[in-house]
Amino acid sequence: MLQCKIDLKNISDNELICVECTICKARSKLIYPFDKDLKTSDDLVNSIKEYIERNSIYSCVKTVIYKKPDLSVIDVKQDDKLICRIESKLLEGFAFMKSEYLLKAKLKPKETLVVDKPKLLSYFECEQQDWIQHKRYIPIFVVWKFDRPCKDFGGITIFQEVKKLKMIYDSYRDDRAFERQTVNTDFRNGKKMGITAKYHFSIKECRPIEELIPTILNL
Repeated sequence: MLQCKIDLKNISDNELICVECTICKARSKLIYPFDKDLKTSDDLVNSIKEYIERNSIYSCVKTVIYKKPDLSVIDVKQDDKLICRIESKLLEGFAFMKSEYLLKAKLKPKETLVVDKPKLLSYFECEQQDWIQHKRYIPIFVVWKFDRPCKDFGGITIFQEVKKLKMIYDSYRDDRAFERQTVNTDFRNGKKMGITAKYHFSIKECRPIEELIPTILNL
């Protein structure tokens, strides 16, 4: 189920402090299962597609173009007019426990959202391409399923518009960037498939999934 039910704007600093808990470790296991990530990410795409089609007047089409967001939201009653695009991000496993030390922006582990930096830059490029092709602004929304073991924030689904993420990126640049270590599971058939360049945002900079449908319907 996609839900948030948390007042993201009013989360206090105290709520973001990890209590005495040993679930997440400050040291990575150095295991990044590329093929498993593809499977679980596709499950989230299907959940978002169902969520939008069940609660709106629009249909969703999975993209077949590399570097484009996962879903295109279209209005079939208006000759498949493109309404917006959706990208899904599933955050499983442990929090980035060293975020306060390794990121100049000092994001706390419990609030930190990650996105592959090359993908983030491709969203910015997609917005520009859509402006040229469609002669109008096409919003792109990134949806994160925060499926971490935290009892308070684990399981929440949130989103933000790429235009807003671009503003944050332009303000912080390298302060939120991090290059993780390359490991064996990043390779498939001898080719590096795992993305090691990462960029980070805060859950406080996002919106609850409950606001996604009203936002789309008002476009």
